[in-house]
Amino acid sequence: METYDIYFKDSTDFANKGFSLKDKSKAIRMAEDMLAERKGYVKDFAGGTISVMCKETKEEVWSKPIAEI
Repeated sequence: METYDIYFKDSTDFANKGFSLKDKSKAIRMAEDMLAERKGYVKDFAGGTISVMCKETKEEVWSKPIAEI
């Protein structure tokens, strides 16, 4: 079974939330909410990207840039 986590990265660093979400759509919704509400590591990684990745295959299934404010 595939599980998904939310990753944050910029040109110098990366972090992940440590989730093992079984539903890809739920992981994407959570990432979209974090981005919209600037929660999680979003502020720390402004100018970078937020992504949802499959933990088993390392495939990036969704990604958006994090705007600098």
